[in-house]
Amino acid sequence: MKAVARDVRAPLDEALESEIRKLDVALARMWQVLAGVGIGFGLLVYFVWDLPQGVACSGICVVGLSWFTALRVWLRRPSAQIAILLNAMFEALLPSVFLLAIGLTQGAAYALGSYVSPMIFTAMIVAATARLRPNTTIIVGVFHGAAFAAIYFFYLRGQLSPVDAAKPLYSPQLQVTRALSFGLGGAVTFGVTHALRRAIGRAERNVRSHDLFGKYRLGERLGIGGMGAVHRALYCPEGGFERTVAVKLLHAHLAEQPDFIQAFRHEAELSARLVHPNIVQVLDFGRIDDAFFLAMEFVDGATLGTVMRSLVEGGRVAPIRSTAWVGHQMLAGLAYSHAGARDAQGSVLHVVHRDLCPANVLVSNNGEVKISDFGVAKALGDATFSETKTVVGHMGYMAPEQLCADPIDERCDLFAVGVILWEMLAARPLFRRSNEAQSIMALMNREIPPIASLRADIDPAWDVFFARALAERSDQRFSSAAEMSAALEVLCPSPLSGREETAQLVAWVTSRS
Repeated sequence: MKAVARDVRAPLDEALESEIRKLDVALARMWQVLAGVGIGFGLLVYFVWDLPQGVACSGICVVGLSWFTALRVWLRRPSAQIAILLNAMFEALLPSVFLLAIGLTQGAAYALGSYVSPMIFTAMIVAATARLRPNTTIIVGVFHGAAFAAIYFFYLRGQLSPVDAAKPLYSPQLQVTRALSFGLGGAVTFGVTHALRRAIGRAERNVRSHDLFGKYRLGERLGIGGMGAVHRALYCPEGGFERTVAVKLLHAHLAEQPDFIQAFRHEAELSARLVHPNIVQVLDFGRIDDAFFLAMEFVDGATLGTVMRSLVEGGRVAPIRSTAWVGHQMLAGLAYSHAGARDAQGSVLHVVHRDLCPANVLVSNNGEVKISDFGVAKALGDATFSETKTVVGHMGYMAPEQLCADPIDERCDLFAVGVILWEMLAARPLFRRSNEAQSIMALMNREIPPIASLRADIDPAWDVFFARALAERSDQRFSSAAEMSAALEVLCPSPLSGREETAQLVAWVTSRS
C-alpha cells in the first residue's frame, strides 16, 4: 500500500518540485538584488560614517551576490539537487556568519544582543517553508543552532568583559537554550512544511475524486435536460492520452427508477449505431457507483438555438446560404438515421428523432452541423403501435400527428426541419408562443406567414418549399430527407458555400458571450 501511495503522490511531487524550482530562481534573483543593495549600504557605512562593520557587511554581501548568481544558473539545469542542497547549507550559514561578523566588529555583548542574526535566521526559515522545502528548514535550524553554540563557546564567551559575563543575558545556560531553540525551530518548521506538502497532496486527490468520474474528468456544465446534465469532460485513461468529450449524467432521482434507466440505456444503444458526420457520436455508456453516464463527441461551438437567439438579440437575420447549409446538414444526418442506420442483424432501423429542435442541433466553430440528443428517438421497426402514439417532443416543433398522438414516421422530423429553417430566415418563432396552449392553437390554426413577405431578399419559391415541408398531413410533405434536401438545393445551389458563412456566424455568436 505504501508503494501505491508513493506512486500516486509522484506526479504531484514532480509538479510541486517544478514550481518550487521556479520560486527558487525568483528568490535567487531577489537575493542578488538585496546583496547588491547590501554592498552599497556597507560601503556607505564605512566611507561616510567610518564604521568598520560596513566593510564586513560589504564583504558578506559580495560572497552572497556571487553565490546567488551562480545558483540562478545552476537551478536552470535539468538536475539541480546538489545546488539545492548547497543552497540550504549556504542559507544555514548566513545567520552564523553575520553573528560572527558583528562579534568581530562590534564586540561579543553587542553580537549576542543584536536582532540581525535572529532576523536572518527567521527569514531563512520562512523562505524555506514558503518554498515547501522541509529539508532546508531542518538544515537551517540544526546547523545554525550548532554554529551559534560553537561561536559562543569558542569565541564570543571569551570576548565578554567580566561585567557582561556575569549578566544572565550572556550566561552559558541561556545561550545553550537559544541554540536548542534554533534547532527546535528548524524541527518544528520541518514538520509543518512536510505536513503542508501532504495536505496539498490530499487536497489535490480530494479534488480529483470529485472531478474524476471513472476515466472522465468533469468540467463545466454545458446544459441540462429532462434526463440529465451534460458536462464538458476530459477523457483521461491510463494510457496517458486525453480527449475532450461531453458526458451526460442521468439525474440522481431518475437513476433510482428502472424505467428511466432503461430509456437512458436505449438512448445509448440506439445512438451508438448512428455513426455519421452529421450526428453527435456516442462513445461510451456505463455506470460508476450509483451514477449512469453517456459519453459523447464534444462539438466545440454553439447550439443552433443559441445562434438563432443571438441573431434576434443582435437585430440580424440568418444568411440564406447559411440557412440552406444548416438544412442540408440536418437532412443528411436524418437521411442516415431514417434509412441508413442498421442493427446488429443488418436490418434498417428507421430511427426517428421525434424531438428535433434548435437546442438539439449543434454547430461547430468550423461550420459543421450535428444532430444530438436522440433521447426520445424510436426505431420504428421495433416499436409497437401504442409506443408510436406517445406524445413527445418540444412544443412548437412537433408535427400535427405528434401533437394528436397519431402514428408517426420519418416525416415528423422533416416537419421540424421546416420549422427550424423558417425561423432561421424569419428571425422569429413560427408556432412557439408564451405558453403551450397558445402554441398548440398556432399549430392547429396553421398560422404560417409567407416567408417572402418577411424578407425582400428571399425568392417566393421558398414559400412553395415551406408549404410542402410544413403541410398538415404527412403524406403531403416530402417523402424523405433526401427529397427535401434536393428541393432545398434547387432553391440555393452550391450549399457548401454556406459553410464558411456559418462558421463566421458561430464565431460572432461566441464572441458575444
